[in-house]
Parts: sequence; C-alpha cells; structure tokens
Amino acid sequence: MSRHIGELSISFDTLSTNVLSEKNELTENFDEQQVQCALEVLKIAGIVQGNLSAFEEKTRDRLRVLAERIATTIDQESALTEAVVKSSTSASLVPDSLSAVEIETILATSICAENDDMDGASKSPSVLTLQRISNSDGSAGLVAAALLPKSADSLGRLIKSSQSFVFDFSSALPFRHLSEMNGLSIWGQEESMWSTSATDSYGTLPQSYITQVGEHLLALVQALEPFASDKEALQLVSMVMDGVDHVADKSWISFANAINYYESDEKEFITMLKKGDVLKDFVINYLDNNFEDEEEEGDEDDSAAQAFCNQWLDAVCSAVTGLLLEQTVRIQHLSRKGCEHLSTDYSYIVNVLSALGVSGHPHPLLNHIAELAKMSPEDLQNRMSEPNDDGFGIRNTEVRIALMRGISID
Repeated sequence: MSRHIGELSISFDTLSTNVLSEKNELTENFDEQQVQCALEVLKIAGIVQGNLSAFEEKTRDRLRVLAERIATTIDQESALTEAVVKSSTSASLVPDSLSAVEIETILATSICAENDDMDGASKSPSVLTLQRISNSDGSAGLVAAALLPKSADSLGRLIKSSQSFVFDFSSALPFRHLSEMNGLSIWGQEESMWSTSATDSYGTLPQSYITQVGEHLLALVQALEPFASDKEALQLVSMVMDGVDHVADKSWISFANAINYYESDEKEFITMLKKGDVLKDFVINYLDNNFEDEEEEGDEDDSAAQAFCNQWLDAVCSAVTGLLLEQTVRIQHLSRKGCEHLSTDYSYIVNVLSALGVSGHPHPLLNHIAELAKMSPEDLQNRMSEPNDDGFGIRNTEVRIALMRGISID
C-alpha cells in the first residue's frame, strides 16, 4: 500500500516540475479551468486519506476484539492451571468443543502472550502492544500507535505533493511576473528622464508586473469558488488541507536569506515571520488586518466553502508577498523616481490584498516598505539611528532599503 501511495506522490512531484518549467506555456496566461483541474488532485489525496483511515479503523476494531478475546482466554487458562495445581474439579473449565473463533484466539494467544507472564494478560508486553495499537481513542490510559506507519508516511508525502501541485498552478503566473522584478530599469531611472513623460499628468501609476499579480489574485477567487461549491469535493479535500501554508515557506526563507537574517530555529522563525502579527510594534502605520469571519446560522456549507477558499488565498498571497519582499531587497539602486514607483506598486498590492478580505493580509511589511520608500533621506536616516531590536529582520530590511537609496549607514 505504501508503495502505491509513494508512486502517486512521485507523479504529482513530476507534474509540479513540469508546471514550473520555463518551456511550459500552460501558465503563461491565467486559466480558471487549470486551477479547477489541479484541485482534482486534492480529491485524489482525500480519497486515499479516507480509504486508509477506514481501513485502519476496521483493522483496529478487529484487533480490539482480538485483544479482549486473548485476555479472556489467558484468564481461562490461568483458572484451569490453578485448578489442576490444587487438584480441584476442572471439568467445567474444559470445553467440549472449540469454535473457529476460539481456535483463532488460542493461536493468537500463543503468539502474543508471554510464557513468564505472572500478572495476567493485561500486563503481557505483546498484549499491551496489541491493545495500544487497537485503541485509537487512547482509552484505558493507552496511546494509539500508528497502525501502518509506512503508509502513513507515504500519505503525508502524498498530501504535501498534492498541495504543492495545486499551489504551483495557482501561483505560477504571479511568480513569473515577480521573478525578474528586481532587475527592472525603472528603479534606477532619474527624474530628468521622466520630466516630459505623459504619466506626469496622471501621477505615478502601478507598473504592469504588479497589476498582473493583483489581477491574478482577484481572479483566483473566481477559480476557487466553483470547486468549493461542490459539497462532496469539499468534504474530500477538507481531510488534506492541514498544513497547506507550508507552500509559502520557500519564499519567506529566500527573503530572510536576502536580508542576511538567520535564526537557529528556522522553522519557528519563518512561521512567525509569515504570520506577521508579531511585527506590529516595529513597523510604520500598522494596519490591523485580522478580519473576523461572520458566521450565519444555517449556512454551514457556505462557511466551509469560504474557509477553503481563504486557506488557499492565504497560502498563495503569503508566498507572493514573500517573493515580492525578496525581490525588492535585491534591487541594486533606487532613485527618487524609483522610490515613487516602488511605493505606488506596494500601495496597489496592499489595496488588492485588503480587498480580498483574508485574515493576515496584507502583511505588515508591505505597508512598511511603502512608507520607507516615501520617506525623505533625512527622515529615513533618523529612523536608522533609533534602536530597533525587533528580532525579525525589520532593521535588516530597513538597512537594505537605505543602502539601495544611497543613504549611508553609520
């Protein structure tokens, strides 16, 4: 079983690799049908999860009954042995015949019971093991063990592979637009090159790369909703949605590396950095973006569908945010006009993420960088002179922005 599940996981990984290939034209333009087809992979993982869980539960039920029968059989054998030792009447303890179930139990007892068991079946190590793996609810003071550990490990890999596959389809287009953002020539262009530009009449507008990202995120809602409206599909995928936010880790690790910030416990650090609420006391103009989900009575299906959509939007938005931050701090030089464009682009994506209404978005660092880009060189230099022991790389980010703007750091 574990081998077949592992083969499925490898297949999904291969598909993800093909999706991310530069030669793949499927993700050059956003297609809602592609996302909906990719979501079918989650259903497969959900079906495997459901079947494995059902198989394990039936097996546990069988082992639970067997453990009880073994305990009873050992008690009966102990009573018979004691009667023989005391030379008392034992005829009533010897059955006239044995059923198939009793024979099966005697054979199982001979395998599971210990010869030197002096305290009864419940104390036998082998019987205890049988009881432990058969008690999935942890009853009788026992902790359930993995009944099929290899299959469970393979299933875990399958679930992560299927989540990554859906994520790759959902994020491929914005990732393409952001992948070369740091190398745009606009960041270093001087004011004189724009003095006669027609855009001066309209102010600084968001650039095409960021509007493409914003439009994709808004369109992603429409791609997710039809799948989420299918009650049967939603029930299947809900079993394999735990931990889906791992798909955004790579972007945030890249951002942390770009600002040369490292922690010994990388996993915990990235988790807290992604969440962002720990940064509220260290960023400029913190926006409270923890939206309360409104629950209406008799509308459980809609709530489940919304929760599913929000889980995916949270994961994709988080990954996009991490990549945008990483690409930003890798910009070599920011002119005054480049700062205007950067601030405008960030303000645009902040508005888009706010419109989505997903808790935790926009991330506090987005508005923070927009504010840093708008600051005068004097104000930014003064801020850099203030102590800031944030513990999450905010000061490193500020230093990087200042250096990009040509502001010396003492």
